[in-house]
Amino acid sequence: MSRKIIAMVVTTALLAALCVIEQIVVHRITKEALEQTHGILDDIRADAFIQAQEKAHALDQAWDREASRLEVMVDHGSTDEVRYALSRLLAALESRDKAAALIYAGELEGGIEHVYERQEFSLQNIF
Repeated sequence: MSRKIIAMVVTTALLAALCVIEQIVVHRITKEALEQTHGILDDIRADAFIQAQEKAHALDQAWDREASRLEVMVDHGSTDEVRYALSRLLAALESRDKAAALIYAGELEGGIEHVYERQEFSLQNIF
């Protein structure tokens, strides 16, 4: 009987540790992406389309690298929405459409926040 209890305690501890690690990884990736998105928004507002486009390309490449790690932990659709928003943002930046770029950058920001919120340890996500 005590072996079963020990096995359950060890298993529960391992699962809890994996959940904590998952939270840390998702938080780090989304925090970095949000910081980059805020820089892009600042550049768009300052009509610095070349800098915004460079930052958006860098974020796109970083997201492609990190998304494969996230998709193990997060709903695939959430990471895809970020990719789609990035694609629309890049197209708006290339055409120098400030209004559309601001909309898509806001959409990107919301998508990244959604990725984190979907994995955040909360009662809403548990139930």
